[in-house]
Amino acid sequence: MRYKILDETGKESYREQILKMLSESDGEFVPPLSKRSSTTQKNFSGNTATVNGDGVETYAGEMLRQKVLVCVEEDKIIGLVSFKEDYTNECIGNDDLPNIYISTLLVSSSARGMGVTKKMYSHLFFELYSDRSVYTRTWSTNTAHIKILEGFGFEELSRIENDRGKGIDTVYFSRSAN
Repeated sequence: MRYKILDETGKESYREQILKMLSESDGEFVPPLSKRSSTTQKNFSGNTATVNGDGVETYAGEMLRQKVLVCVEEDKIIGLVSFKEDYTNECIGNDDLPNIYISTLLVSSSARGMGVTKKMYSHLFFELYSDRSVYTRTWSTNTAHIKILEGFGFEELSRIENDRGKGIDTVYFSRSAN
């Protein structure tokens, strides 16, 4: 496995693979990526229509404007993490800059259970950005991802109850720099 942050040429050359991965896993996200207006959308309640009519492509377009770390095996992407540097919002204040904010994590269905998420996170947290705090969010029923986050020392920062549907909260996590 190789890890690399894609430059503009890399983003273009891997665009079709990334779109395919996003489309194949669309329904596994809450809400589906095709129903979101952006990678940093703040309100998920009542969001039931495809945004701008082009679904996953809208999401992918914004994601590809961010930094994207990919895990590649035999020139095929098996995992990706998109993130923003020095991101703030109502849950993430200006006090903890510089930081990175992970907006999307995705592992191809064929590579799940192989530790790809842990390996990408280790590369990101310990090799590339060990001097920065890290923020991310997920939904409360995404227990597998929450377990991985907690294993890396993430702590719950805030919770927006029922944000993604009845009984499904949006949960923000933070991890201090090493």
